[in-house]
Amino acid sequence: MDPLTDAEIGYLDQEAESLEAARPYRRVSALAVGSLVCGALAWLGAYFEWLLILPMLGIGLGLAALTRIDRFPDELTGAIAAKVGMGLSAVLGAVCLVWHGYLYFVAAPPGYYLISYDMLKPLPGAAADDPPPSAKELEGKRVFIRGYMYPGRQTIGIERFTLVPTLTHCQFCMPKLKPTELVDVKLVHGLKTRFTNRRCGVGGIFHIRSPEDKEPGLLYQIQADYLK
Repeated sequence: MDPLTDAEIGYLDQEAESLEAARPYRRVSALAVGSLVCGALAWLGAYFEWLLILPMLGIGLGLAALTRIDRFPDELTGAIAAKVGMGLSAVLGAVCLVWHGYLYFVAAPPGYYLISYDMLKPLPGAAADDPPPSAKELEGKRVFIRGYMYPGRQTIGIERFTLVPTLTHCQFCMPKLKPTELVDVKLVHGLKTRFTNRRCGVGGIFHIRSPEDKEPGLLYQIQADYLK
């Protein structure tokens, strides 16, 4: 095959330029860019729970971008950016969710010992108000426990409340709760809170009320200096 002449090469170059010039201009989808930005910032959800919306937005914007690009292929581009944004959002969002789940269900704040209501239940056959050895070992220790605030008359500026293990309680079924399922929480160091139906965490010094204690109170008490 004979090599191309300079004239033929020039002609082919002109044809390529003509085809390039005839190709319609396609703009980058704003939805794809938004998905990429949300995916790149999704790691912030590990520090601020409300920013967990970023990975969800990233996935939603990415799907919307791919749909529009498929509908208008001659007008829009940015499929790669949308896919990268969705991938980052999915991976980083999952990592953030696992991290918050670990902090909420597993970890205790530094310096506090994580306990559960199972550690406070009496042994089989023991009296309902007889603390088990696992509870007695916690006396005077700095603990952290999660539960729900029992509803009272006060809703704001609360300095003392009862912590219970579940939300399946009301003022009429209070007697169904066992003495070892009630924790008297006394906020110290000027801490105050407001009533909430959400699960909360309480940290502080754990005490078991002595039979000789004349002050009214529940079997278990925490002098709380940490509330989450």
